[in-house]
Amino acid sequence: MTRRILLHVGSPKCGSTYLQQVLLKNAGTLAAHGIRYPHDGTGHPGNAADLEQIDRARLEALFADGTHTVVLSHEDLYSKARVADPLAALTREDGTIVQVLAFLRPFSEFLFGDYSQYMKQHFETFLAERKPYGGLDFPAFIDRRVRNLKPSMFLANWQKRFTDTALQVHGHHAIRPVMERQLGAGLALDWEVAHHSTNPSLRMADCDRIADAMRDPALPDEAIRDMFRAAFHHTQEPDTGRTPHRIARIETAFAEENAALLAQFGYDNRLPAA
Repeated sequence: MTRRILLHVGSPKCGSTYLQQVLLKNAGTLAAHGIRYPHDGTGHPGNAADLEQIDRARLEALFADGTHTVVLSHEDLYSKARVADPLAALTREDGTIVQVLAFLRPFSEFLFGDYSQYMKQHFETFLAERKPYGGLDFPAFIDRRVRNLKPSMFLANWQKRFTDTALQVHGHHAIRPVMERQLGAGLALDWEVAHHSTNPSLRMADCDRIADAMRDPALPDEAIRDMFRAAFHHTQEPDTGRTPHRIARIETAFAEENAALLAQFGYDNRLPAA
């Protein structure tokens, strides 16, 4: 049987943690069918952060014990196609098929999650400096992301490295059907994952509230920390911070990038009409 690697490269905030948790949860079932999701069970649920370090011995070990398909996944690979150069060289030598997969979501949905992730990852720095988002307001944050976020270029770079198969781009809501097709629809996988384990985004309203509090020198740090901790208990509630104005601004700002994704990959990432 031809050896195959399913290489999931992101995007961040598009269901990557959910997919990785599902793969971890079903690792035994997958292994029984010749599919390996290698992971040591600790830390980040992704398993390909160190892809750049792969060598022949490690690649062969991945396919040991009758494995015919290896699944590698990490959302941080999205903009770093160059780290796959060693894997591309190795698989060209031995004929292993590499199928690159990416899952996206409309930019207005993604940017709200991105805004949350910045708050979650840099909260203590923002608090210490009393300068949330490096001093940027939301429009300025979006403008910076427009300059730096180029999925069409990121994915084109991945396609250049693995030319024998067409890179597949799908919406994040299609993770389950796409992976079932890739892994084999006959596999009885458990797709239920606890919400708190999927890196849920904070509400925009809570991020705004916390950012405003940081700008107020009269508010003590611990009171703001309490606000931050409380925000994690409201992630599934309606979000008044996702305003029509913000949504329209983001979609307009990324119109050119959406056109490029459609032209290059046939994928329409625009926000569906209500």
